[in-house]
Amino acid sequence: MNPDYAGSPAWKQAWRLRCCPPEHMLIRPADQRLRDHLEICPWCRDTLELPPCPLPMDQPLESIAPTTPLPGHIYFLHSRLAGWGPKSRYYNPPAVLILSCPDEHSLFVAQIYGDLSLAGADDIVLPPDPGGFAQPWNCYTLMRDDVGPRLGKVDADLVVTLLEQRKQGELPLQPGSLLCFFRQMEVETGYYFAQQASRRLMMVHTGQSATLLRYTDHRELLPDLLQLPLKMITDATSVTGMDDLLAVTCADERLLPLAAADAATIQALVFTVEQGRLVAATVETLTLTSRDYADGVLTVTGLADCSSTEVQAWIVRWQSGTELIPPLPGQSGCEERLFWAAFPLKPHQADQPGTLIVRILRERRE
Repeated sequence: MNPDYAGSPAWKQAWRLRCCPPEHMLIRPADQRLRDHLEICPWCRDTLELPPCPLPMDQPLESIAPTTPLPGHIYFLHSRLAGWGPKSRYYNPPAVLILSCPDEHSLFVAQIYGDLSLAGADDIVLPPDPGGFAQPWNCYTLMRDDVGPRLGKVDADLVVTLLEQRKQGELPLQPGSLLCFFRQMEVETGYYFAQQASRRLMMVHTGQSATLLRYTDHRELLPDLLQLPLKMITDATSVTGMDDLLAVTCADERLLPLAAADAATIQALVFTVEQGRLVAATVETLTLTSRDYADGVLTVTGLADCSSTEVQAWIVRWQSGTELIPPLPGQSGCEERLFWAAFPLKPHQADQPGTLIVRILRERRE
């Protein structure tokens, strides 16, 4: 909430649409999350004291019959995705424009908003039906079943225009301006739903390495590993799974870059899979952007070159001494270039030096 714009009708509507719980939640006995929200939201406090003022509708009373999502279609996200999140906000599902359908599980979308007074010069204005504008600076990946009612569709040319505008990058904004605060809120809204989707997508794909690799036992994998320019960082006979066997390999000097990586980067091993077998290994440099430990969880984020359209499976481990610690279920992934992983660590494990290990499988197709 930014008090400087409390008198702006456009900001009030945007805030209430994106960040406030529905009125039926306000009249329930307040829990801590609602109390925290009331501390920062004057409009929800007014709702409790004055006659009801309904939130702006973000879903039609009647929607188009369910269809198969395709590029150019506009959907509201499913209402079941709504919920409390960071900054004492209740995150209401936005509408999105589908830009592409990368695979049978996921959709790549741009978030849209209805009030053109908050559109910038780099936004893409939509036709009057459905109206509003699409945000090329706020695109992310969702699960296919995240979408709810369909609102309408736009021509393919508009999708192409949006994707081209996205490549140009976001225009500079005046710090502290209403547009700057609005876009920050929109990105945070999109991230809330994209993060949910990424966790579920990772759960869908947790078995992907086993799907890509056709070995029936991790011991069958070892001979192919030994044919590659790799070495084991521990006794391979003590490893019991294929993912862990890949994690205990490291590149020899033939694969490493000539220049040593700095402390903010790590070297990820990228394995090429052909007909279910490992046939090649290369090195990719990943940049670490943050490392935070709180409440027994170490969260690591970074940037990677994930531009490949080949099928990928990610294997991440935190190495503490000789122990390889897997991430929490559904708490790792890569969306576009951003990757993250959250590991359950005891305080003494977090205090001692550790290493992020990343292994990537890419499938070579005919």
